[in-house]
Amino acid sequence: MRLLIFILCFIQFLFAENLIELKGLRTYSIKSEVLPPIIVFNDFDQNGIEDTSNDFIVIEFDLKSTLKPNLQIIFQFCDKNWKPLENLFLQNFGKDRYYNLQFRTAPNGVKSYNYTFKQIFPDERRQITFPFSGKYKYLITEFGNDKKVYGEGYFIVVYQKFPISVSFSREVIDDSLSDIMEFNRRDRIQVNVEIPKPYDVFRQNEIEIVQNQKFFFSSFINFNRKSKYEYGKFLSDNLKQYIKRDFLPVNEYRQLDLTDIKKYPNDKLLTSFTGIDVSRKFRYGGNDFNGGMRYYREDDIYNEYLDYQFDLTLSGMVDGDVYLIGSFTNWQIIPEFKMNRSGNYYSLVVNLKRGIYDYQYVVVKETHSSPKTLQIDWIEIEGNSWNTKNTYYIFVYYNNPDYGGWDEIVAFTELNTN
Repeated sequence: MRLLIFILCFIQFLFAENLIELKGLRTYSIKSEVLPPIIVFNDFDQNGIEDTSNDFIVIEFDLKSTLKPNLQIIFQFCDKNWKPLENLFLQNFGKDRYYNLQFRTAPNGVKSYNYTFKQIFPDERRQITFPFSGKYKYLITEFGNDKKVYGEGYFIVVYQKFPISVSFSREVIDDSLSDIMEFNRRDRIQVNVEIPKPYDVFRQNEIEIVQNQKFFFSSFINFNRKSKYEYGKFLSDNLKQYIKRDFLPVNEYRQLDLTDIKKYPNDKLLTSFTGIDVSRKFRYGGNDFNGGMRYYREDDIYNEYLDYQFDLTLSGMVDGDVYLIGSFTNWQIIPEFKMNRSGNYYSLVVNLKRGIYDYQYVVVKETHSSPKTLQIDWIEIEGNSWNTKNTYYIFVYYNNPDYGGWDEIVAFTELNTN
């Protein structure tokens, strides 16, 4: 009899393990859920008082599982391209794994998930710390089995060390690039970096600029590589200037608002109440979150995942495939978000938690180069306007020779174009 009970329990365990589904994973600033996950230490205001409002991020997700799972979060320090570093000196052993995740049960009546997790990091117990300044990746895995990964996320940690200033202007870079004048309009960003003593001025050679929350489509400007549209120069012995003059302002993002429970009830395939999306090539958009998202209120029966159908119709053909991209894809091109096409009509059903999301459509074409890369057109469907209000995040890198060498982020600031 005991053997039979053991076998039944073991089968139940295997069955429950296979049913675990992680949903709605997101990472954001402690200041607001619409802001990107950037931790900024050693930050001081104009009065010299330390600003600790940016010292934390939030990781949040839901789980559909028959049993409460035993998971862990593994934090990995990365290089500037989000690749985890294998350098043992840059491993935060003992402070890089978060165990005993505390789950809350889903609100009564919710069907699409059973448990929810929400935690601030670094945590109060100091189980997790981030001693190095740079990019981090985390994996949500089964406890004791690092290879069983259910989800992953990204964030940035900055220890402010270098003074930085930034300025913004607009210009038409070249009238001959496009017959459409609006497509030739660009944002110009100028960044001044002061290298304080005893740092080596020649080890500071790169900055990174991110438009809104497109962290996987950022621009690196190298001081030693000059081109027509980006370059660097010395202003003094310890003051460098970086200029990039060809940022597309694009358009305000489209925004999907699923918070109205009467318009968008649970358990139905939903479509837009304002009609099918069309090209905004010559039409200015409305307000947005500059790439962010906001969920519906917690502990509510309507805080469900909904099937929503995105519909787009275009007046003509485009040179490539149309993809849906937005805060729900972490602003990445994902194969599952390629729109289904029928003539000039495109559609895609996406499962989203009730909330408000920024999104847009892009045209993607695979190049014939080796290796093959994706060529992304951000403005063919959405347009390009100087009326667009963007936020640019600027990171300054220093080639730190310690611990075998690594790219340290030594300064950060943000620029709003409105």
